[in-house]
Amino acid sequence: MNIEVKVPTEEVSQESTLNNTGVYNNEAKDYDLAVIGGGPGGYVAAIKAAKKGAKVALFEKDRLGGTCLNRGCIPTKAYARVAEVYDIIKRADEFGFDVDVKLFDYKKVVERKDNIVSQLVAGINTLIKANGVDLYSAEAKVDKDKNVIFGENKIKAKNIIIATGSEPAELPIEGVKSDNVINSNDILEITALPESMCVIGGGVIGMEFAFIMNQFGVEVSVVEMMPNILPSLDREVSNVIKSEARKKGIKVYTSSKVEKIFDEENGGSIVTISKNNETKCIYADKVFISIGRKLNTDVGPISELLEFDGKAIKVDEYLRTNVDNVYAIGDVTNKMMLAHVASAQGEAAVDNIFGGNVALDYTKIPAAVFTEPEIGYFGYTEEEAREKFKNIKVGKFYFAANGRAKTYGETKGFVKIIADENDEIVGAWVVGSDASEIVQIISTSRQSGANAEELKKAIYTHPTRSETIMEAVKDIFKESIHKV
Repeated sequence: MNIEVKVPTEEVSQESTLNNTGVYNNEAKDYDLAVIGGGPGGYVAAIKAAKKGAKVALFEKDRLGGTCLNRGCIPTKAYARVAEVYDIIKRADEFGFDVDVKLFDYKKVVERKDNIVSQLVAGINTLIKANGVDLYSAEAKVDKDKNVIFGENKIKAKNIIIATGSEPAELPIEGVKSDNVINSNDILEITALPESMCVIGGGVIGMEFAFIMNQFGVEVSVVEMMPNILPSLDREVSNVIKSEARKKGIKVYTSSKVEKIFDEENGGSIVTISKNNETKCIYADKVFISIGRKLNTDVGPISELLEFDGKAIKVDEYLRTNVDNVYAIGDVTNKMMLAHVASAQGEAAVDNIFGGNVALDYTKIPAAVFTEPEIGYFGYTEEEAREKFKNIKVGKFYFAANGRAKTYGETKGFVKIIADENDEIVGAWVVGSDASEIVQIISTSRQSGANAEELKKAIYTHPTRSETIMEAVKDIFKESIHKV
């Protein structure tokens, strides 16, 4: 999330950040566009429409930036960076330094996170004001006549974008209401680290926090119902993360179902899990539930008119719902529940409102997982590609053979590029240091229409980690210079 404005460095209160519309009244105002939700999809859509000359109303009941900025992407990455620095300090002797780490002040870590979030929220508010968007700090609903209702007030808009996001899903088991049980919102608010934590759910959020808390000195266990952690990712990549987790002392229980949670008399909790008809008990001071997210699709009476695809609001390729002039973007569409996808959908929806025909190709959009090492990817897994295409070619290159990676002491992982029979890149998987940045190069090339043959011809800076792309794409054609 990049915001190019000057903002105060002090923490900004929610009131000063959100309430810039004055006193509401009962008179209906007319707008060209009403956006319900001020997350990374909603606020981007609002600003884009305003830049096109539209009169825009933006509704946000909480804080601008949504889950991503306040309780997701940015806070967790602030913690991940601290964990990364902490790891480097503890490995200082590898670089010739004699450093003794005697103190880790978690309260300062939390304060740093809060300051970063506050500055970015203030930045978004500045952008909203600068672009003339009317911001309503209220929960909005839409009736069947497409009036936007908030409290006793209402407005009318020619077009509506639903961008109401999602919230942590609950686990329907006994003991889930214990004070020791926390979700992805709660974990960012704790001001003291527990000695032990059981993470229920070995998906993206669960594994990111497993590595962060492990680096902070917390004893971590992960329980995943599927046979693999990160089950939706390329199996070879998830296996690397599973191996690294165990090397770091994270206990991983796969193919395991949580039966119940009960409080232990000394203050912690016992998590009982079953696997192959055997029951095990895991003690933890805190139990972190990370089993996915619930879509916020209840947007008022208009919900009765909307078509749904499962639990998601159904949209066509242009983000249109079945109700005229009503669009949906972000998590509620359940396409890719990622902040940058919501933003891209927001811009596409606005372009389409103004007469465009913009459709996103989700198979070319990159994603990242900030474990240790981190993961960057887009497109099909190797397993999926082998099922979908007649013949695939896979090129791979390991960071252990990359000069820049060696100088940084970050040699874990690899780059894997998958091409179909026409040399079109249908998937890319990077696991290693800066994976999220490296995969962007491949994804951008793919989005720009380059195939494997063209990507192979590019010249890469030496010494950089990006040279692993060069070697991996050449390996597709068995032309890698630095691979035996």
